[in-house]
Amino acid sequence: GPSHLANQLTKKMGIQDQQLDFEDFSTDTEKLSAILKRTEISSQKHKLSYEYYRCRKFLILLPSVVGCASIGILGFVVTTDAIKRHMKVNNSIQVEDLLTLLVGCLGFMVGVLILLMNQWDFGSRESMHLGALMELE
Repeated sequence: GPSHLANQLTKKMGIQDQQLDFEDFSTDTEKLSAILKRTEISSQKHKLSYEYYRCRKFLILLPSVVGCASIGILGFVVTTDAIKRHMKVNNSIQVEDLLTLLVGCLGFMVGVLILLMNQWDFGSRESMHLGALMELE
């Protein structure tokens, strides 16, 4: 997750997530350097987190959009005269019934994905990290 990547970045940059004690520095240049380094680390952490949550959001959003489009198309096809009652799959299952079941299953899957999107709320997390990133830059 983003916290693991952020921890690795912090270790590589050589600064821990603790309060800076300015009494440890002898010159203003060292203080300024420490502040800039800390700001850069925070900026990189927010950038990584923003990209992580953006990717997660689209991993759930894209299948939902494809599912909704499929439901619309299949639902329209089932109600038209393009599918006749005598059309069957393997001489036992009517195509119209199969498509109706497929629309129902797709609807269920889209519903579950939307519930997960609302529960995990990756969009607001993404926005929060983007706002913090913009403030730091």
